[in-house]
Amino acid sequence: MTLIPHAIPLINDPQVVQALAARWRRTRTLLLLSAGVLPVAIGIVCIVLAGMTSAGQRIMPWWSAIPAVAAAACAWALLTWLRRNGLSDPHSWLPATTLMTGAQLVLGVLPGSGIALRLSPGAAIAVKALCAAGVLGAGSASALARLAHRSLLSAPVLELGSTAFPLVLDSSGARVVIGTDRVDWTTRTGARVDAGVSFVRILSVTAHSHAITLHTTSGSWTVPVADPATAQALLRRRITWWEERRDAAAEREQRRYLDLVKLLAVVSGEGTRGGISVTVDSNGLTTGIALSPEVRELEPELLAAQLMACVQKARADARRQVQDLVLDHAGDQMVKASH
Repeated sequence: MTLIPHAIPLINDPQVVQALAARWRRTRTLLLLSAGVLPVAIGIVCIVLAGMTSAGQRIMPWWSAIPAVAAAACAWALLTWLRRNGLSDPHSWLPATTLMTGAQLVLGVLPGSGIALRLSPGAAIAVKALCAAGVLGAGSASALARLAHRSLLSAPVLELGSTAFPLVLDSSGARVVIGTDRVDWTTRTGARVDAGVSFVRILSVTAHSHAITLHTTSGSWTVPVADPATAQALLRRRITWWEERRDAAAEREQRRYLDLVKLLAVVSGEGTRGGISVTVDSNGLTTGIALSPEVRELEPELLAAQLMACVQKARADARRQVQDLVLDHAGDQMVKASH
């Protein structure tokens, strides 16, 4: 399984993929180094330090392996986060990488070096070199994570509006964040103002000198930006992308609902007892009654009681089938939503 896909996630437009291909290749390489190769290398440094503590020792102290385990756990946590959630938020690459590699230093490299110096004083030069390599690796990982973010988003292009990446537009008077379904901004001229609006409420976007105006269902908002034309184009492109995804999701849900209706339409519950067989549909309405020859000798009261018992049994069978279909439908929805 590829840690970081070769194509930008959540993009189905070939033109967008082609336009951003070169930018994503640079970003992917930097991200692999910062969040994959270097944290793993720091973990290996801690493992080597733990191995050095056993040099000349008959039995390796169990507690000397704790720094190596902690460093390996931090590297694994960073890789897992990046694979599951991190790719969609480039602004978190630097904080996450700095946090995890810093934890590797504090929990792994520094204590591991101290233990190795104490138990293997003859290898002081090698221990210090490994400690320096760990510190250098952590610093390089943070620097590369910053470069990865800048390589992808520092110079906004129109095609980025058709991706799921949050776009941040900074200016002297405001900070605008274009998300996947809303736009938020913070103005710093005079009193600080934090505001935002969802795409569903935006009617139109117009550009003016040094600002854009968001016309919404509840009024208009004027937001200062450094490049109004670029901000307007990016926001319109992101709203179009959001509308396409919303319409596609609604269409998929409609198809799933129609499929569920078709499955429910063929549900048939059955109940048999004493030569009597009853079938009902998904609504519990009786669709068929079959009587064997032996029921002719039954008293009318007993026949009616057995018939009602068969109806209840058939309805219970139909309810169980309906519940299974509905639960399967809801479970598939939850799985798709999590992805």
